Amino acid sequence: RRSSDLLSRDQLRLPNVARTNYFNPDPRISTGSAVHGDYIQSGYTRGHLAPAGDMAFDKVAMEESFYMSNMSPQLRAFNNGVWRELEESVRDWAFSAGALYVVSGPVFYSPDPRQIGKNKVSVPDAFYKVVLIYDGKNSKAAGFIIPHALSEKPLSDYLVTVDEVERQTGIDFFYMLLDDQMEEKIESETDPGYWKFSEKRYRLRVSRWNKE
Repeated sequence: RRSSDLLSRDQLRLPNVARTNYFNPDPRISTGSAVHGDYIQSGYTRGHLAPAGDMAFDKVAMEESFYMSNMSPQLRAFNNGVWRELEESVRDWAFSAGALYVVSGPVFYSPDPRQIGKNKVSVPDAFYKVVLIYDGKNSKAAGFIIPHALSEKPLSDYLVTVDEVERQTGIDFFYMLLDDQMEEKIESETDPGYWKFSEKRYRLRVSRWNKE
């Protein structure tokens, strides 16, 4: 399962709707999705793939972000820490650029991952995000692969090319948006100087969020 959305400055400027905090099975998943009970006493939180914070512009979008199909087991220190910092950074970049595409999902390295609950929800080894600012010849893309653990490293340490995320996940991103030549160029490189990271937010993560 992966989750993706187009996040824009206009959406971020809208008044925030109330956070739902009500987790429901996804009725559109014909084979059935995980349920709240799968996570009880599992040691894992219900970690959003597409963040609720990205959906605060609309009541329906907010509610749908709480479908269990948008959840993946995450350690609390990961969910509240480095994953939260990345989510907030993506919103900064969307506001600065005007809009960006973002795709999130789990990464599995083990052929036999740990599972929780009656529905045998698999626990990822890592999580990824890829982001694309689609602006013609000035388009920019970046990927992040973050081990599923508490982290005290800066977000910039996890910056990779989209090609690397594709290699590790087997997913072809953005092929419907970009022609072959542009896709090959922007997915094979990333500009560390372009993606701005908040030192203050990083310090807050290490000193407080990781411990919540």
